[in-house]
Amino acid sequence: MSKDTSDDSRAPTGIKAVAALAGVGIASVSRVLSGQPGSSPQLTQRVLDAARQLGYAPNALAQGLRRRATRSIGFVGSDITNPLIASIVSGTESVLSVAGFSVLLTNSGGVPSVDAERIEVLLQRQVDGLIVLPALEDDPATLAALRNTKAPVVLIDRTLPPDIRAHYVLSDHYRGVGDAARYLLTAGHRRIGLVVGRDVRPTRERIRAVEGAYDSLGLARELRVHRGTLSPEHGEAALDDLLNAADAPSAIMLGGNQLLEGALAAVHRRGLQLGKDLSLVCCDDVPLSRFHQPPIATVMRDATLLGQRAAQLLLAQIAAPGASEPVTLPTWFEARGSCAPLHASLRAAVDGVKHKRTSSSSSRNADVTHE
Repeated sequence: MSKDTSDDSRAPTGIKAVAALAGVGIASVSRVLSGQPGSSPQLTQRVLDAARQLGYAPNALAQGLRRRATRSIGFVGSDITNPLIASIVSGTESVLSVAGFSVLLTNSGGVPSVDAERIEVLLQRQVDGLIVLPALEDDPATLAALRNTKAPVVLIDRTLPPDIRAHYVLSDHYRGVGDAARYLLTAGHRRIGLVVGRDVRPTRERIRAVEGAYDSLGLARELRVHRGTLSPEHGEAALDDLLNAADAPSAIMLGGNQLLEGALAAVHRRGLQLGKDLSLVCCDDVPLSRFHQPPIATVMRDATLLGQRAAQLLLAQIAAPGASEPVTLPTWFEARGSCAPLHASLRAAVDGVKHKRTSSSSSRNADVTHE
């Protein structure tokens, strides 16, 4: 009986078949398909053509494990529902995918303990590096997880204790927020409300920037800071608290786009007209900022570029580990209709409060002198 060879065509195509068709050794095929350097352009093309003709795809995971690398990057985001984070992830993937890396995306929902859990899970998956945007900078569990990794770590817009080996891509919040605050102050506003989130680098830089704007213009600081979580609920509650005060601010700055929805709810519930009754500035552009009437003045930054630079910095560390300088990217202020000079009626009210305070102070000083 003749041997039935019909099953040969159904046998899985392997690296040996690719090598035979390309007329090269198995080692050369392995080197080309794993992306290792050292092969001539002609040899590389022959191998790729043979692999394509045979429909051969190497097992990337098995290759990675043999090289003790998985060609995957872990990303830990504090809130991936935030358009800012989504843009950062998009920028990260655009760089890493070209370099042959996949991104394992995780979300902590802004819960510090979950940040630590996500980091541990990604390390167990043997990722080649981490890009992290944690909820807090001083959470013990998160810091412990980062201390335990030997893979390179890039932090976005956060700074950690110096004993943690990490690399940084930061936003220059001081510049953009400072420009926005000076715009308000030169437009006649004196009492500014600043709504911020937790005590992390962006919060600290935004507060410092507004204080610096007062100082640069030689004005007394009349800044009202309202802290909480970056959420619509905090935005609405903060606006109510600030505007209910006897010395309510005439301008409010929001230190995050997540606050905007709630802040606008409070503004509309009160029947206020932005740019007339109240000036409003937000940080980080979102569609709501642009399409609201009037459009919301915004401190801008390129979130996609943040992700791209983080990925580039991480790839550089994977290729050649070592020290690196922090990468700082710009922010800038875009004035829009929600932000205008202090309205005449509000200016009169502000001047009245100042006159009343001055009179009261003079009376107290006169009483002391008389005594």
